[in-house]
Amino acid sequence: MARNRVHQVLCAAGRYDAITTQALAFRRRFERWGWGGSDHAAQIDPGLDADIGPLSTLSFEASDALLIHYSGYVPGLEALARRAGRTLLVYHNITPPRWFWAYDSGVALHCALGREQLAEIARAVDVAAGVSEFNAGELRAAGAPAASVLPILFDRDRLPQPAADPPAGPPRVLFVGRLAPHKRQDDVIRAFELYRRRHAPDARLTLVGEPLSPAFGARIRDLADELAPGAVEIEERVDAAELWECYRSAHAFLCLSEHEGFCIPLLEAFHFGVPVVARAAAGIPETSGDAALLADDDDLAVFAELLHVAAGDDGLRAELRRRGDARLECFDAERTAELLRAAVTG
Repeated sequence: MARNRVHQVLCAAGRYDAITTQALAFRRRFERWGWGGSDHAAQIDPGLDADIGPLSTLSFEASDALLIHYSGYVPGLEALARRAGRTLLVYHNITPPRWFWAYDSGVALHCALGREQLAEIARAVDVAAGVSEFNAGELRAAGAPAASVLPILFDRDRLPQPAADPPAGPPRVLFVGRLAPHKRQDDVIRAFELYRRRHAPDARLTLVGEPLSPAFGARIRDLADELAPGAVEIEERVDAAELWECYRSAHAFLCLSEHEGFCIPLLEAFHFGVPVVARAAAGIPETSGDAALLADDDDLAVFAELLHVAAGDDGLRAELRRRGDARLECFDAERTAELLRAAVTG
């Protein structure tokens, strides 16, 4: 059955948000297929008004399709889901609230309510899918037994070409992700300092991401100043060109996050040929496959040594680049687009 209008609902829309990027990528596909519709969010960052409207302005007919990108609690979303002709839930994961109570009780409560609402939403939609098997498993546990996987629509052709040669200069380590407790930038700083002290005193670390709160951002900056004064750069806001340059100049990408439903920066690192060292937690092994150096270990010295190997071994770098290219083929944009079309049309 063809669908002429597909409306998308986001819990929140942000300029540097992976879910918003995904929804806009879906919209480009819908337009390519000749489908209309509109995109709306319960919360919208300034500057996105031209692309995404307030949820209160959403209007649709009973024959329209509704695609919900679910990542947090939205009052009344269950009732909204029951009104559309065909409703799809794409679950991007909600971080367990235990990570946030000590830093931002409002965010923690929002996550707790979101995880409770997930069960109601899962029962109200026609199709439920997670962007990874990790997320689909949570959907099934929430009451959607037939939940499938609709991978991230990662359009590699929209990224600039990677550099042909490894970057020059002192080793530079990179991590991209919101400054938040579960992403463990604190462990990244500690592991980096071990690596710097043992192997590369001139190494530099770049953290890209907005903080959960000013207080948490200050905590991470204070830790960096204490352990590695002058060696850590924290970039809260960068545009696309600046972000791509961060990848091009990196000798290694270090991800020690303890909760990721997926992890798009890993795919970006693979595209730019940056060797990845990561903690084997949550959805990270599923995202990375065999294209990263993974360790399930609480000893940060292990990651410091993996950094040393990843940043300094040209042969390993070339092999990981080959594996990264192969891994990206698993997220072929055209294949994902066909899965999306099938999910919408039924």
